[in-house]
Order: sequence, then C-alpha cells, then structure tokens
Amino acid sequence: MTLTDDRPELGYDDPYLFETAAVQPSAFVRWIIGDTDYADLAARIANGDADEPYPYSRRGLGLMRWRNDHPHTLRAVTEAAGDPWWREALSSSARGLKGAGGGRMSTVPAPIEYEATSVQMCGLNPWAIGAAAPSAGTIVGQHAVTDDAVSCDPFAYFRDNHIANPSMFVLSLPGLGKSTLIRKILIGACGWGQTPIIAGDIKGEYIKLTRLMGGQIITLGHGGGHLNPLAGGALGQAVVRAIAARNIETDPDRIVELDELIATAKISIRTRQINAVCALVELIRYDTHSVKAFENSLIGIALRELYSEAGGFSYENPPLLKDLYNRIDTGSPAMWQAAYKTESKGYREAITELMQALGALTSGPLGDIFADHTTQPIDLDAPMICIDVSSLDRGDTTLKAAVMLSCWADAYGTVEAAHLLADAGLDRQRLFLMALDELWQVIGAGPGMVARVNEITRLNRTDATGLLMITHTGRDLETLPTEADIKTAKGFIDRAGMVVCGGLPIGEVERLSGELKFTAAEADMVTSWSRGAALRGSERRTARAPVGRGHFLIKVAKDNTPGIPIRTVLTDVEIETGVHDTNARFAEYFSGRNVESPALDDDASQMAGAY
Repeated sequence: MTLTDDRPELGYDDPYLFETAAVQPSAFVRWIIGDTDYADLAARIANGDADEPYPYSRRGLGLMRWRNDHPHTLRAVTEAAGDPWWREALSSSARGLKGAGGGRMSTVPAPIEYEATSVQMCGLNPWAIGAAAPSAGTIVGQHAVTDDAVSCDPFAYFRDNHIANPSMFVLSLPGLGKSTLIRKILIGACGWGQTPIIAGDIKGEYIKLTRLMGGQIITLGHGGGHLNPLAGGALGQAVVRAIAARNIETDPDRIVELDELIATAKISIRTRQINAVCALVELIRYDTHSVKAFENSLIGIALRELYSEAGGFSYENPPLLKDLYNRIDTGSPAMWQAAYKTESKGYREAITELMQALGALTSGPLGDIFADHTTQPIDLDAPMICIDVSSLDRGDTTLKAAVMLSCWADAYGTVEAAHLLADAGLDRQRLFLMALDELWQVIGAGPGMVARVNEITRLNRTDATGLLMITHTGRDLETLPTEADIKTAKGFIDRAGMVVCGGLPIGEVERLSGELKFTAAEADMVTSWSRGAALRGSERRTARAPVGRGHFLIKVAKDNTPGIPIRTVLTDVEIETGVHDTNARFAEYFSGRNVESPALDDDASQMAGAY
C-alpha cells in the first residue's frame, strides 16, 4: 500500500517547506513521521523558538529523517536563522558528517569567539572568579590560575587608577616569602628610576640586595657609624644648592621664587631638628612625662642662636648635641624669658630635667651613635638606600626606638630635599619607595613611631612616595601599649592602597573581616597556604617547600571585588646570587643532610627565567 501526498511543492524561500508529491514513503515510515511539519519544526529550532526533540522519540526520528532527505532545505532554513552553513546540524557517518560540507575534514574551522568582561563572564565554567592580571609595572610572578604574568607595583597600580594611593600592606606568616616579594618590587623600582629607601633594616635582609644594585648602605649601631640629629641632612644640602643658585640668578622673579623655597626649607629643617630632639628626650623620659612647652621653646631658641652668625654653625658645619647642651646650660635673655625666670639660679632649677635627658643622649650607648657628626650622609643619587640597624641590641628598646626615629626623620628629610630641588628647577622630580619591613618592631620601638608612620600613610601621595608595610598578622598591630596607638595602627590597613595576603591562619582571616572582605574561595585559598610541606618517608631525604611559599592574594579593593592569586617566580640571576636566601646561616646544616634550602620556591627553580 502506498500513500500519496498531493500538497504542492513550495520554494525554499517559503517559511513552510513540505515534502514533494513525488515522495511516497511506506506506511510504516509515514507512521513514524506522523503529521508533524518538520520543515517548520527545523526552522523554529534554528531560530531558537523550539527545543531539539529527544533523538529516539517519534518526533526525533522523524526530524532526523527529514534532515537527511532535505539537506538543501535544511541549509536554507539554517542560513535564514543567521548561522553559517558549516554549522548545520547534520547527521554523522563513519566517513564524517552527511550532506553538503560534510565528509572528512583535514582542517577544522575555528569556533566562533565571543569577548566579555570578567564581571559578565564571572561564574561561567571554568572562570569561577574574576582573573584580571595587571602586567603594568614590575612583574613579580604568574597568575596562580591562568599562568599570566602579573605585576605587583604600587606606583603602576596608582598610575592606572587601580588604587587610590601608592601604598601596600603585606600580611603573611613567617617563612612564606614576604621579604622575597618586597625585594622583587624594590628591584623593579630601581629599573623604573625610582629610589627605594629601607629606613631601618632591622634584620639586615636588604643589605645584599642594596650592594648588588650599587646602592648606599648606612650602618648604625654598636661599632657602626654616627647620626647627628641636629644636622640638616639631605635637606640642608639642598638648601645650600638652592642658595648657590640664587646668588648667581639674575631674573628678579626667579630670585623671589628661590627665596621663598629657601625660607620654607629652613623652617622645615628647624622644625624637624626640634621634633627630633624632643622625641629623643621623650624616649629617655618614657617612665616620667613628655617634653614641657617651655623646654620645647628652649630647644628652638638654642638652635636659632647656634645657627646664627654669633653661633658660628651652618648646614655645612652643623652643631652637635653637646653644643646644644652647652648653649642651653649657658642660657640667654631669650631663654630666661622662655623659662619665665629672671635669674640664673631659678633658670638652672627649671632646666635640670631637660639637661639630664640631653646628658644621657651625649653619653653611654646613645652617645655612641648621636654624639658625633653623621658618618654617611644620605646620597640622593644612589639607586637604593638602606640604613642598616641590625647590629643594635634587640633588648635595648630605648636605643632601638631612638635610632629608628632618627632614621625615619633623616629618610623623610631626604624626600623633602629631592622635592625642593625639583621645585627649584635644580634636579629632576624623583619618586621614592619606602619599605617598612617588620612593622611590628618599628611601631613598637617606642613613643612616636606610630605617629611617624601614620603621618607617612596620610601624606605619601602628596609627597610622591610609595610605602610598603610588612608584618606577620593583624594581631601585631594590637600589641601596642596604648589603645590610641592600636586604633591608629589598624588604620594602616584601611588606608593602604592595596593589601597583599600570603598564608594566614583561619583566625586571622576572620579578624581581618572588618577591614578586608574575603570570598569563601579566597578564605580557603589563603588559609591553605599556611600549611607546611607534606610529610615524606625517611628514605627520601630531599626537602619540600611549604605549600604556600611564594603564593599571595592581591586585594586592590576593600569590598567583595575578587583578588588576584599569584605565585612569585625567581629569575636565574636571583637564584645564582642568593639575594633572597634568608636562611644563609643554615647553609652548612642543609648541605650536611643533602637538603635543599627552603629559602627558594620549588616552582621557582623550574620556572626561573620564564619572563
């Protein structure tokens, strides 16, 4: 039995295409095909208005037969839907796809590619989180997921508007590569023409790097050099250069401009000298009281008289603390008036405590450092500056605090000197990158250090100075003696342009939740980096690096914006020179047991020189 179909054949342009009347399928096939208009169904599937039926259902078998018997009609329907002909849904055989364009293919056409932002694509497999990887500035390693090169450069991030100010706060447990990351950033800063300053290298971890970069190393401490808190420093030398330029200048407007700059710089120098002496006096009196108002006035008057023509001192020949001591001890009508005394006897009684503190600064351990002229003035032209204080007695908190305060005052005076020369047109505009490693030791050194660091975190953008602050955990900021200092120190994380987290314990991630937002995946990642290396059997004597060594999460925002997981990569030069090896004292122990030094990342030795 045969069935006939007397429906007229329609053109390919008609939206409804039917089988021709000449086709006479069997009754069984007709039963399978049924009354479904497969041309219409194929057109609606191509347009996305209908779903593909199950292949082995009645409609699925009928649609497959229709597609096999009407390849040209199928092509017309597909092209009308907008897809190219080679993306037709054709049935396959042992030799490839059936129909026009089918068969074996020696070259497979590339699929259509679509581009979208990380926000739009977020959540689509395999991009569970955003994977932006800035490569502007100093490249320090690779993205932990995509292997793209990633930079970690406060100045470059600030220039590209990723962060609001060029500062970075680094948190990580010991031994996971914090100092290595900072050294890589400092190396890049030298390459970009910036001047890194390590104002107080407590553990001596940056001396080798500074020497390799051809920088200046200033040693302070027992058996080291001296630092005169009354010297003008680099700022005083800048004033001398500005005065020399003013004396040969002929343009009246230019002379007025230079006079204003010089006057402002002199006031800044005098203020810094007074503050430096007062801070040292307060350290001596840490268990009594701070500097009194009239004592502050006495110090200022004495310095003014010392730098006068009668005093005989200048920025080229600055006075010492013993000269300040003698000048206050001798007194003058201005000093008597400041102490509100009209006779020498009453004056001497008023200055007794001040003279005792100044005497302590000119003798004993403090006198070994502050009682003589500065041995090595800071060189503005040095590519890197490191003030080494590693020889200080770690138990002498007063001496350590005094030296750290003086180092920071001298370093920041150097920054002001560079800006003065740039404003006067005598030198180029310089950018400085100040590294503050072991933050917990610095801010806990004594009164005034929290305020000094706080000042820098608020003004570093104005002063064209980047700031790197490094510590182990946020708990370090809670060990300060006063509640006011603790609150101020916690603000360092809030004001940091970017926060970099290495391996941290679970409790630390929860503690930081008030200042920094972690997604669940990021929290798991950071805490997983805090684990040590997996245990091995005794027959395998080579050491493995901890899981989290060299791994960090860069957070450029304090909201729920995904961070950037990276792993640092060491170059051949870094490995050969051992600039990052902080376990040098264990070298004999490691070599004796045939154990690799864990100071270098396992991945680093394999990927050295990757970029």
